[in-house]
Amino acid sequence: QEEVCRLIAAHEQTLQVCRACAETTRDLAWEVRRGSVPSPEALAATLAEVERVLAELGQVEVAIAEMKAALW
Repeated sequence: QEEVCRLIAAHEQTLQVCRACAETTRDLAWEVRRGSVPSPEALAATLAEVERVLAELGQVEVAIAEMKAALW
């Protein structure tokens, strides 16, 4: 049961990450459409967050692979 709760929590976090990525993409597209370009600082902050998120997603992928291996 603890492992199932951990997997559910990981899925919830993955959905939050997907939502944040979609919102960031939307916001960037609107900004560019208006003829504006984000500042280098804003882009650097976004890139740092992207790297953090990608690392977390990698951990989720490993956890899922481990669970699959344990089940089969």
